[in-house]
Amino acid sequence: MGSDWIHQSSPSLDLRVGPRRSPDQAPVGVLEAMLNQISEENRRLTGMVSDMYKNHSALRRRLSYLASVSPCEKGSASPKRKRVDCEKHAASDDEHGCKRSREDAMTKTSKVYVRTDPSDPSLVVMDGYQWRKYGQKVTRGNPFPRAYFRCSFAPSCPVKKKVQRSAEDKSLLVATYEGVHNHKHPSPDEVYTVKCPSHINSSAPSIDPVVTRQPDVDRGFGEIESPKFDRALVEQMVATLTKDPNFTAAVAAAISERFLRDPPA
Repeated sequence: MGSDWIHQSSPSLDLRVGPRRSPDQAPVGVLEAMLNQISEENRRLTGMVSDMYKNHSALRRRLSYLASVSPCEKGSASPKRKRVDCEKHAASDDEHGCKRSREDAMTKTSKVYVRTDPSDPSLVVMDGYQWRKYGQKVTRGNPFPRAYFRCSFAPSCPVKKKVQRSAEDKSLLVATYEGVHNHKHPSPDEVYTVKCPSHINSSAPSIDPVVTRQPDVDRGFGEIESPKFDRALVEQMVATLTKDPNFTAAVAAAISERFLRDPPA
């Protein structure tokens, strides 16, 4: 019994030299392999980031270049794309040019004086175009109202007309045109406007009025030689002159002087 106790309680000595290794500890070779793999992955990712940075810089330079030149100067686009871009660019320039032309047309004004019956309140000026009246008001410095008209082709035609009786001469209508018509001109037979001098003296009426039309009408027609127009002009002149007492007195004085100077045989 004593020998059995000695055998069971005998100590077991581990005489191996070196640090004791944990059962789950990986070998050094495996760790070195993992480290090399991670380092290689890091180098690969670093190269990818460097390439992305270079591409980003190149794209920014390209974008700056494209933003500084017109579409027609871009050499990298295909011929078809370049042609389309150039046409769009030219169309844009034409649109701006047309817009400027329309603005210039809107700012063009002209003034016409027309002899009428002082008792006629219609404020109608026969210039061959069709108009729509859209307002009327009394202005400062003139007791007669001013009528406002638009061309019947509005809104495609921008022309407007203002008609007001002259404060100095009731037999004169002053028509002010704003803009230029963008459609066909009226017939010459329909134009009856008579222009008088800008300086008007009611005591000395104009004996030889000058036939006129709006400036844009003159570009489309030559001299008016229609018999219908001549007849209408003569009738208008006769009606205007016979209503002027000064003219009647002047004609009577001229006839009397002629008879006194050359008595009939």
